[in-house]
Amino acid sequence: MTQQTVAEPSTAPWRDRRFLVFATGNFVNNLGEAAYKVGLPLFVYELTGSLATMSLLAALAPVTLLLSPWLGAVADRWGPRVFVVPGLLIQLASAVALNLTVLTGRSSTAVLFCLAAFVQLGGEMYRTGWITGVSTMFPHNAARSRAVLSSLFVTSNIVGPLLVAVGVGLIGYLGLLWFNAATFVAPIIVWLLGIHPPAKEHKPRGGEAGRRAGLGRDILDGWRIVRAEKRVLYVQLTSLPLHFASGVGVLSFMVWYLRDHWHIPASGVSTAQAVANIGALAGSVYIAARARTRPRIVLAYSAIVMTTALFAMALPSSWAFVVCMVAFFTMRSAMTAVTAMIVVKYLPSDVVGRAEGLFNLMGGIPILLAPLLIPLVQRAWGSTAVLVLLGLAAGLSLICLARFWSSWGDADADPSSAVPGDTPVK
Repeated sequence: MTQQTVAEPSTAPWRDRRFLVFATGNFVNNLGEAAYKVGLPLFVYELTGSLATMSLLAALAPVTLLLSPWLGAVADRWGPRVFVVPGLLIQLASAVALNLTVLTGRSSTAVLFCLAAFVQLGGEMYRTGWITGVSTMFPHNAARSRAVLSSLFVTSNIVGPLLVAVGVGLIGYLGLLWFNAATFVAPIIVWLLGIHPPAKEHKPRGGEAGRRAGLGRDILDGWRIVRAEKRVLYVQLTSLPLHFASGVGVLSFMVWYLRDHWHIPASGVSTAQAVANIGALAGSVYIAARARTRPRIVLAYSAIVMTTALFAMALPSSWAFVVCMVAFFTMRSAMTAVTAMIVVKYLPSDVVGRAEGLFNLMGGIPILLAPLLIPLVQRAWGSTAVLVLLGLAAGLSLICLARFWSSWGDADADPSSAVPGDTPVK
């Protein structure tokens, strides 16, 4: 299996009209999802008063990552088109059913959970489809296109909570849920405009081509290809400790720490989160705007800053905590953007689905593990011990960097550099 380096031209993705239309539809969909992620748990709490139900709903997002390798294998075998519109239709139908159930007063915890699970499943299918299809829709600047879409996703996560804050008083929680359902139509319109992944070219059946291996074998084959591309594998392995130290449980802990330890009012905590989100956007946009990726350099800076910030948060200063929090999420966003774009940049397009699925699974496990460990450590040794634990965990990425640094080739520094035997994305 030959490695590949994509020679991307200097033209930015946003100068491509097709990309602008696709990105607009994707962004509208992400806006609805961002408002949904904030509004639904609050709405369910208002309906049921159950913290357990809220926690179960919050767990749906990382749990669907466990399905990613199989979804990716399906997308690689039959093409990303198999998931894009079906995923959107599942989301739309489930969201409408959920809203009607609430509107008619027939909602129950089990019904809400099941319908929300189908919304999440449809969303994961859609994401698998469009992420896998980026390299074939925009082959001349696939990696930067992926990075720009990541930046727009971060932007939607900033705007979404603001929509909830404003919309609750104007249209209520149910109105926001209807808004989310309506946003699923935007990517469907983009599809109807003809901007979608091309059809998968299938080999004629018969002989060896007709005897297809199972999806499990496809996943194993994808893993072998990923292992052979060290520039991708080492970046992903190095980022795993940072995923543990920066997942959803960590953000919840930081919000709690600001309120409980520093006694900062809710308005101040919200302001700190807003500034951290702006920093995250800046980190993502910076990566998207660069023509030269330098993934190992970005990852090294991210690991150093994030590890240092976690230890510095234990200092006796609320201002130092907030500054470190902003720096932490800025570099986390840069790290996330780089790890997303190198999959598209260095791997063949027919492996991207499985690679994304495998890395989602690898990253999802530490993301799920952190919320389980943080409360236990806090109860046993206090909140400062949590920061020390997270700092030590993030520091493992520095050990990985030292271990893998010499094994990385210099080809990752310049997209225009070619390695003998490289093959372009088709």
